[in-house]
Amino acid sequence: MLGILKAQSVVRILPLILCPCLLCESSGDLQKAQDLLAKGSLPEAVTVLRQVVHEDPKNPEAHLSLGTALALQGLRAQALEEIETAIHLAPNSAKAQNQLGVILSRFLETDAARKAFEDALSLEPNFADAHVNLALILAQTGELPLAHQHLDKAIDIYGSTQPAARAYFLRAKVWSAQGDNDNAIVDLEKATKLSSSDADAWFDLSQLKNSKGDLSGALTAAKQVVALNPKDAEAQSWLGRLYLENGGAALAVRHLELARSLGVDDKATLYSLARALRATGKVEESKQVEKQVLEMQQFSTRAGEVLFSASGLNDEGLKLERAGDLPGALDKYHGAVDLDPTGYGFRLNYALALCRMQRWQEGIVQLNEVLKQDPDNADATKALFIAQEEATKKDK
Repeated sequence: MLGILKAQSVVRILPLILCPCLLCESSGDLQKAQDLLAKGSLPEAVTVLRQVVHEDPKNPEAHLSLGTALALQGLRAQALEEIETAIHLAPNSAKAQNQLGVILSRFLETDAARKAFEDALSLEPNFADAHVNLALILAQTGELPLAHQHLDKAIDIYGSTQPAARAYFLRAKVWSAQGDNDNAIVDLEKATKLSSSDADAWFDLSQLKNSKGDLSGALTAAKQVVALNPKDAEAQSWLGRLYLENGGAALAVRHLELARSLGVDDKATLYSLARALRATGKVEESKQVEKQVLEMQQFSTRAGEVLFSASGLNDEGLKLERAGDLPGALDKYHGAVDLDPTGYGFRLNYALALCRMQRWQEGIVQLNEVLKQDPDNADATKALFIAQEEATKKDK
């Protein structure tokens, strides 16, 4: 979930969606490839698209589709080569420029992506998708007023159509980052009206309504999130806490226990569950949960001591690396990870050191572990793409 309230001064932006369905007028083989992409059969789709490109090398749509499929596989260099070929064949194609921007964004090349989106808009000023994509980049770089302008333009172009929902959702995040939660709520209500299946928009709407004291509205929105995705542990926990604040202790217990069964074990959830159990007369069960909360607090204290020691090793590793002793630094980073396996910052340094020593496969394993804990880590994502390409070269 993308919580608006977690960081009012910074917009946490959705990644650009790399859509495989680009083809408007498809030949038989292109349609076959598109169907394969829609099913998630990337290797098979790439095989078909390579054949199409071989047979019709001057077909920009085929190159564009192949580039998109390769990007979905994480093959940066090959993907960009195909997209650039498509642009060479169709230099006035705003769609090709926009897709170049999306792919560059996927590989976190923000400046180049921005230029591609701007080029798309210079070719087609009313290209709504390009306005939204450019707004995402601008928001990531903190240029919120300009991002706002592009989202305004996109919404004006989309009108009251379903694609406008995404633009409203993103503009709500910009409003919130600018300190205007009232307008953010208005846009989220528009987004959910146009696309009632957008769980992220419902979740953010629930949080914002709760922050404004509208508990009933927050509860209604939270119910929508859970109805759309019953296995969303964070949503179950949030709904349970709202029920508790609204006097529905029995319903709170139900959702908070479901959240626990789905893997949530943070202190806020457990503390709320303990309160809800006590309110429903389940005193002994409440005491057991309270005991877990206390144990978590004690564990947190011990974890702080471990973190201090691991940080020391990590600092030593940084000093050794700056001095040119990469093997020595690697040992220190490894030691920090052994002490604190959950410290993704330590693990990232360990992973990067492995990659610098061209131990690509080991680095890939560690980078994937970092991204499990911190999916939005840009440094880990960039390094993973590079490591995967280098490992592929080594295997050939």
